[in-house]
Amino acid sequence: MTATDIEKAIGEYVSSAALAIEAGFDGVEVHGANGYLVDKFLNTASNARTDQWGGTVTNRTRFALEVMRRVAEKIGGPRTGIRLSPYGVFNGMKPDDKTDELYIELARGLSTLDLAYVHIVDHSSMGAPPVSAKLRQEIHGAFGGKLILSGGYDHARAEADLEAKKGDLVAFGRPFLGNPNLVSKMERGRELRQPYMALAYTPRREGLHGLPDRLTVGLNETPKMIEPVGPRPSRAGCDGLRFYRVRFYREAS
Repeated sequence: MTATDIEKAIGEYVSSAALAIEAGFDGVEVHGANGYLVDKFLNTASNARTDQWGGTVTNRTRFALEVMRRVAEKIGGPRTGIRLSPYGVFNGMKPDDKTDELYIELARGLSTLDLAYVHIVDHSSMGAPPVSAKLRQEIHGAFGGKLILSGGYDHARAEADLEAKKGDLVAFGRPFLGNPNLVSKMERGRELRQPYMALAYTPRREGLHGLPDRLTVGLNETPKMIEPVGPRPSRAGCDGLRFYRVRFYREAS
């Protein structure tokens, strides 16, 4: 990416965030994890630049901080959050001996922007190296604001980590795919259905779009729908907030 390309990409984050607010979302979560563009600048596996956007820890955090600064200026810091994946390996990312230092410095920079939160995802449940409790604590301390935890959580572990003040909130992803009424199920202590990932993110009627209240799949049978009885479950547990995630996938070099 040239300097012009980088400036254009930052502008795209800003315009996308503004459009999300215009469309009625309460806030925007910039996707700085999982090997997408922000992560590509942070990670030495993808960032081989020798200019102001690469090399040192400070230079590799520059793109993330500039994106967040401009998005926050456009829509307001309290409407803006960021998702990060220290030690993530998705899309070819690899941790290095400065990973902890980088994320602590990034959190320190983010602390000046009055953001809604920082969201840390730990992919160790999917085979990646874990994000240590020490690093999570140091990121939380350096940021000084709300910290969202995610990655392989169930109800019991989420409650335990919140009670231990390891974070301020816990995010759930995949459990919602199999359980649209996840919050009410957790409140009632009901067993959760595992998501059928073969149908996730597909254009089929049985996929994520128009997910029914109940879906049954046998081991050797075609997925079939069971029509819901009564009203659909409410979207509980979000305090009425809808956050829009902005992500771009390009090469940083």
